[in-house]
Amino acid sequence: MEIAVVENDYVLPTVMYEHDWIHILYMGISTIFFLIQVCQRISVDLFYSSNDLKTGIYIPSLNRYPTELTPSPSSISYIWYIVFIWQAILIIYSIIGVFRRTSSGSYFYQHPCAMNKWCFFYMAFGLILYTPQLAAAAKNKYGIGISIFRHVGTLCEVLIILVVVHVSLWENLNNYLRQRFFVDVWLTRLLYHNGLALWASVLFYESCLSIVIGFIYSNYISPITASFIGCSVLLFGLLILSILENIIFYNSLAFTLSPWFAFIWLLGGIVFRQHDELSSSIDVI
Repeated sequence: MEIAVVENDYVLPTVMYEHDWIHILYMGISTIFFLIQVCQRISVDLFYSSNDLKTGIYIPSLNRYPTELTPSPSSISYIWYIVFIWQAILIIYSIIGVFRRTSSGSYFYQHPCAMNKWCFFYMAFGLILYTPQLAAAAKNKYGIGISIFRHVGTLCEVLIILVVVHVSLWENLNNYLRQRFFVDVWLTRLLYHNGLALWASVLFYESCLSIVIGFIYSNYISPITASFIGCSVLLFGLLILSILENIIFYNSLAFTLSPWFAFIWLLGGIVFRQHDELSSSIDVI
């Protein structure tokens, strides 16, 4: 009697739960530099807020180089704390995957988790690249050229991770469903897709801001022209995001809403800053 072969039948595991220590190492490095950045951001905010004897939160680099794209200092700090909270939950969820076993003989973080080993490699590299930026802010130093390099470089690393995570979920979706990881599909969309997209959005905004600062304070072009270029780059990014989200990759990006939250938050910060400056000038008059 012939035995019928069903494509989705359970197959006995050939690999019996062996850890990928390189993968875990990348996780550990990412966690360490994430904690360093959180401590740096808190120390910078607390030091300058107490030094100015005010209750607000201040970022020295943004106060030192004001532009038309500069939001209120508190808005940029708060959005970074939201990014940090999202990253913390993302990392905790990934670490939990180290201890979860699947029916295929591997641990969840190895397969089918969308945040694979190379994602954590690029994440660690991006965190290492951006850490000196906060160290420079702590000393109230702002190298314009190196700042642009750090922002754009870190942004590229995060965008690579985003692409890999989206492709990985699409390729492994059947494995998620076959092993009944239904909740993990939504956690991947919430934590990985939206968390990384929020991080990338803030980095993209700060990259535009760094370019404007570079143009203005290097005396290459007028402040109005520099602000126009920065706004154009920002608008172009929003246009590309809208096209990707609604036309090209609708199925992948339909649940990724955090970039719009970030841009609305930061653009609202510009309005509040200009309102405060206008109110201060009226009070002086």
